[in-house]
Amino acid sequence: MIELDADVAIIGAGFGGSLTALLLERIGLKPVLIERGAHPRFALGESSTPLADFVLTQLAERYDLPRIKPLANYGTWQRSYPELPCGLKRGFSYFQHRPGQAFAPRGDHQNELLVAASYASDDADTHWLRADFDHFLVREAQAAGIAYLDRMQLDEVIPGDCWKLSGRRGDEACSIRASFVIDASGGGDALARSLGLRNDAAGFRTNARALYGHFRDVKPWREILLSGGGRIEDHPFDCDDAALHQILDGGWMWILRFNNGVTSTGFLLDAERWPLDEALTPGDEWRRTLEKYPSLAEQFSAARLVAPEEGLRRSGRLQRRVECAAGPNWALLPTAAYTLDALHSTGNAHTLYGIERIVGILEWHWKRPEMAAELQRHQQILQAEISLLDQLVHGCYLAFGRFELMAHYAMLYFAAATVSESRRGKLGAECPDAFLQATNPEFCAIVASAHGRLTKLVAAGKIGPREIDEFGRQVAAALRPFNIAGLCDPAKRNMYPYTG
Repeated sequence: MIELDADVAIIGAGFGGSLTALLLERIGLKPVLIERGAHPRFALGESSTPLADFVLTQLAERYDLPRIKPLANYGTWQRSYPELPCGLKRGFSYFQHRPGQAFAPRGDHQNELLVAASYASDDADTHWLRADFDHFLVREAQAAGIAYLDRMQLDEVIPGDCWKLSGRRGDEACSIRASFVIDASGGGDALARSLGLRNDAAGFRTNARALYGHFRDVKPWREILLSGGGRIEDHPFDCDDAALHQILDGGWMWILRFNNGVTSTGFLLDAERWPLDEALTPGDEWRRTLEKYPSLAEQFSAARLVAPEEGLRRSGRLQRRVECAAGPNWALLPTAAYTLDALHSTGNAHTLYGIERIVGILEWHWKRPEMAAELQRHQQILQAEISLLDQLVHGCYLAFGRFELMAHYAMLYFAAATVSESRRGKLGAECPDAFLQATNPEFCAIVASAHGRLTKLVAAGKIGPREIDEFGRQVAAALRPFNIAGLCDPAKRNMYPYTG
């Protein structure tokens, strides 16, 4: 019989759970990490962003975690942990694809969009191969003396002034008592079930499903561009050293390359435009989807699946949100509170924002009368962030069929990101902003207005160059107070260098 008493029980030992445990240990609380599976385990590749790098750096400095700080950018990661796989991410690249047509590069780059996020490789963002990244962090937690129970099947999570969690680890019964519980799992089910909270797609506009795996021998996209006469010398960075987005009508494909030869990739497809056909295996659907897009088929012509071992994975609708993400003595990290979409690589940064807020609340208000109110404030901010992200993503899905329109709408995300990065750089860990300006009324009104105009434009069905140009001018005018990075500039022809 395993019996443990802890200040905080953390359900889920992905990067969010393990990092939270490390931070809590540093402020003098006693955490226990509970993991249903075991590391290393298959997980999607994910990307950091400058915002993610800022927060990770500031957390490592504030809580004295010198072994975590090098993970905040590519250069220090490579020098400190060359054995830990990662990918170089200089920015974001997007390319338009049409069914039955090979990609045809244009001299004006109007079917391409590249937005740089760093000056050079050394200070660049990274792709995280989550199986290895998560395993690294859970080992760091163990090395810090944090109790870690993997292969733990939780049977009961009973709320109260003292939470009681019980289950089995193999043949051994386990019982844990904790004053506070954090759900850091990927689905948020443990606390949602325990507290009777709804956990579904209610309120989401985005409606997408996924098909994904890890491959080797994926051809670099720049080779296909060059063979088609593409002017890659105009690109502000190598388009493969990026979160590469291949844009389809009604969906997109992500391609993240790692320095161990693995490429994490998959489709995110509008579930209405691309309804799930259960008669097709995931492998058959993958092949049929590639066949519709000749240049993507060429890029994957020699690719071979290496993970997961059982074959490609596929989901139903991804979007879900737990109706409440915090209470008097419990909280959900963003990764547990909701699932939306990987577009623009917002997930890791948002998780780090949530970790920073929750750990800060426990650091300064542990068991004080005001702690419940602070957690409620976190809940309100998180829900505002989720709603804003849904608008930013859904608008791009609406515009995927007209790439120029999507490129205009994407400027909303990049404006929010660059303003937030600037404020983080100036104010450091004391920056009070919500993720991507989600509690800034002026910015949220701009996004709501642009989303509304775009929805009407798409519903009308008549979208020509005049309508697209007018929409772009409206977005540019509205974003003027937030446009510190030279966005929305027709002279740049969708090629945005890093401005710092």
